[in-house]
Formats: sequence, structure tokens, C-alpha cells
Amino acid sequence: MKEQLEKIILGNHLTFDEAYKVMYSVMSGEVNNSQIASLLTALKMKKETPEEVAGFVKAMREKVISIKCDDENLIDVCGTGGDGSGTFNISTAVAFVVAGAGVKVAKHGNRSISSKSGSSDVLHELGVDVQLSPELSEKALNEIGIAFLFAPLYHPAMKHVAPIRKELEFRSIFNILGPLTNPAGTKRQLIGAFNYETAKLMADAMKYLDSKSFCFVCTNNMYDEITLTQTTKVIETKGSSSMHLYELNPEDFGSLKIDINEIRGGDAKVNAKIIHDVFSHKEKNSAYKVIVANAALALKVAGVSDNLKECISIAEESIQSGKTLDKLNQLKEFGEKYK
Repeated sequence: MKEQLEKIILGNHLTFDEAYKVMYSVMSGEVNNSQIASLLTALKMKKETPEEVAGFVKAMREKVISIKCDDENLIDVCGTGGDGSGTFNISTAVAFVVAGAGVKVAKHGNRSISSKSGSSDVLHELGVDVQLSPELSEKALNEIGIAFLFAPLYHPAMKHVAPIRKELEFRSIFNILGPLTNPAGTKRQLIGAFNYETAKLMADAMKYLDSKSFCFVCTNNMYDEITLTQTTKVIETKGSSSMHLYELNPEDFGSLKIDINEIRGGDAKVNAKIIHDVFSHKEKNSAYKVIVANAALALKVAGVSDNLKECISIAEESIQSGKTLDKLNQLKEFGEKYK
């Protein structure tokens, strides 16, 4: 560790294998707190490389408590967070729309870190048991088609890092590692990033990792989702060799630009009401439009259709038919059944 740490401090990059070994040592509890703090600080100052991100991800994936699902189109929809936008929990809502359209969703998430409401916070308000055991979550995923995977239950090795991250109080490489370490081993994923540079870094890291179809999005170089407020930059990867960069505008989703204030949320209770109102009232307001836009791209990533307009129709049908709300209710009832 000392040798690799000195290398980073001097401004040099780790190889994929070196990064893997460093993170494996960290996750195994073999590295002291001072070294971990120095590692995170030095990496941030130097700027992380795709090889370093990928090596770290590989080590974290090996330490995760995994669950099984044989559906090759299984998907996760999540963001890095940390964009400070104050929007409601869009990706959490999207998970149910996608599941309502018949795609299995392993929603990986945590409590609030930088926002007023994390995915587990809003799901708890919606009545979902967010702390189901891995065994029960696996059962829910395979039987209902959606499960929430509460990060602390699946990443016990993070106990070696969590206190240091909290004390450092700055955004570190771990902000982008979480979305890439889904316990269900999803090979398809829609991930929002807090700026373009981070989206590109994560996309480049996929060259070294096992994946089928990943899509990284960022709006206006600041929002970690499609907000329909400005142009969204998209980086789509297929396997380890194909990368496609393009832009999406509100018009591509049949929408005019909306004001960011129209999709701002609040605490978990406020955000839960916004989501439930969309699912139950089906009114085509700004929250509805943003959910549909993100769900449409997720459905494209899941392989439902390469035609975005068709995916928009499928996402809308999921909500309008009541299938989205059904998925939420089924997950709630599943948790109640096993209390």
C-alpha cells in the first residue's frame, strides 16, 4: 500500500491490477484509517483514471454479498447523487415504471447522503420494507420483478471506509463506485452523473469491466438525470468495445423545456407524495414527464426497443394502465408478508 500511495502522491496513475490490489486490501481491513484518508485525498487531487475506477470496482464486486437473477435484461437505474439539484427521487420512481413494463429491476440504493431524501428514505415513506434480507430481496426480484437492495446490507466491507468518508466531507471516488457495484451483478444500467467529466470517466471504466449495455447521462453538466430543463449528454456503452456519444433534448421526449423548480422535491414525505400522485393520478405534469423520459431511456438500455419514441409509449402505458402502481403495491405487500 505504501508504494502505491507514494506513486499517487507523486501524480502517477495506478494500473488496473494495482488499483484492484489496493482496494481489495482496503475492503479486507488491512489498511489503516490514515492511509485510506491519504488515498482518497491524493486520488482526488491527481484525478482518477478509468483503470483505477475499474480496478476498485472489481475489488468491491468481489466483496459484495450477491443475489441471483438469471434474466439477462435485468437493469438498475440510479445516480451518483451529489448534484445539489434538490429534485425528487426520480430514479426510484423510474424503477417501478420500468418494472411495470415487464423488465426486472434491481434498484441499488442508500439513505440520504447529500440530499434531503435518499432512495431508501422515500421508499420507506411509500411503505416498502427497505431492509429485507438478501434472500428475501432475491425472492422479490425473481417473483415480483423488482427489489430494493439497501447498500449497507450488501457491502459489509464498506465499514472500513464509511467513517473516513464522513470525516473527510468531500466527494470522493466512492461516489462513483457505488452505482457500479450492484449486488445483483446487473449487466445493463442507466446511471446519472453529476457532471460530464464523471460520466465520461465511468463510461471509460466500462472497457475493463463485464457489461452488456450501460448508459451514462448528465444534464447541463450538473444534473444526474434527464431533467427536461436543458440538453442531456448521453454516453452509451455496449460491452467493452463500443461507445456512442449523443445528446437528447426535451423535444426528443415530446416535451417543452421545464423549469427545474417544477421538479424540486423536499424531504422523504414530500417526495413520496410526488411519486405516489404520479402513479395514482397519472396527471401529465412535469414530474410525470421527467419520470417517463428517464424510464424511456432505461427501457432502451434494457433492450425493450431501440426506438426511443416506442419506449416513451411503453413507459406511459406502464403508468396509465396502473401497472406501475401495482408493482409498488406488490413490493409493499411482499415486505408486510415477511415481517
